[in-house]
Amino acid sequence: MKLFPLNSPATLLALVVTALLSLGTVMVFSSSGARAGFEARHVLAQRERLPDERVQFHHDSAYLKRQVVWCLAGLALMIALMKTPIETLERWAPWLLLLSFVLLLLVLITPMGITVRGARRWLRLGPVTIQPSEFAKIALVLYMAAWLSQKREKIRDWKTGFLPSLAVWGGFAVLVLLERDLGTIVLMGTVVMGMWILARVKVAHVASLALASLPILVFLVLRQSYRVNRVLAFLDPEKYALTHAFQLNQSLIAIGSGGTWGRGLGLGIQKYHFLSEAHTDFIFATVCEEIGFIGALAVLLLFLAFALIGFRVSYRAPDYFGGLVAAGLTLTIVCAAFINFAVVAGMAPTKGLALPFFTYGGSALVSTLMAVGILLNVANYTATSDGGE
Repeated sequence: MKLFPLNSPATLLALVVTALLSLGTVMVFSSSGARAGFEARHVLAQRERLPDERVQFHHDSAYLKRQVVWCLAGLALMIALMKTPIETLERWAPWLLLLSFVLLLLVLITPMGITVRGARRWLRLGPVTIQPSEFAKIALVLYMAAWLSQKREKIRDWKTGFLPSLAVWGGFAVLVLLERDLGTIVLMGTVVMGMWILARVKVAHVASLALASLPILVFLVLRQSYRVNRVLAFLDPEKYALTHAFQLNQSLIAIGSGGTWGRGLGLGIQKYHFLSEAHTDFIFATVCEEIGFIGALAVLLLFLAFALIGFRVSYRAPDYFGGLVAAGLTLTIVCAAFINFAVVAGMAPTKGLALPFFTYGGSALVSTLMAVGILLNVANYTATSDGGE
């Protein structure tokens, strides 16, 4: 039995993911080397005063090594999910969502929750720290696909079809909002609405919800000063160049200085403590600076290819659940990527959303590869149902 039949969407998807993951790993190393080296020197310089300090960063490849470990873990889960029967995923969907909600609650109400820069989004499980909202996104897509496929006859009815699915989405949004993660709410709101439209929920219901969400979104922005500052920085980055818009301006400098071909891999300047998130949320700015417009265009085209293949898998899926899951996961990855591109280029207010396959961080990378595993599962299931290709 072939793992990836030739000339199939699964083969194309695997090739695109391999290209994105390979380039992303290289860019993590390039963008984090300076930071890791600085931290290594700082910790080593303090060893006499801090004899018990555990030195985590020994050399410039420290972040790369961690990223590779997470990548291997993600690939293992990807293969496991790729081989899990679609029917099993559908049965597990409610329990996976419940587990995700429990983990989100643990972040908020137990000492295992970790607060970083005012946001409480991380959960410490022994030696490992995870961000449950990253995995909750996959669980939400699976559950919504299962619900919509099981209620196909009632989904156009407000009370028995649309309202229950809206309640589930609302519960997810409230928990993530309490973690101060508005970006994930906007992203998953977009994904869920897309799934509703594909499931042929009444357009009037979706449009009404979208319109009602706008004043709520404005209120949520206005009630937090840091969100207001981000909007002000977006509207006038020059005025706030040394304060709220500092990160954005450094990102724009990195993009502009890359030119057509870039400064060269590893030769970027902004990552040297000008662009403070050069290896995480703003890694695409490093891509633009080091491999230029051509490299950035290649990344954009790879994500566009991912979108086309993912929607092709969704369209050709032999069952309703598989089609909705493929569409939802494709939207989750692609929308996150293009929101990140917009933020880095100053086309949207600054928001901490990871660039799939690129951003340094275990939860984002592992959850993205898990989503790819489910997509490959649907693609192979389609090929098997068609009698092979």
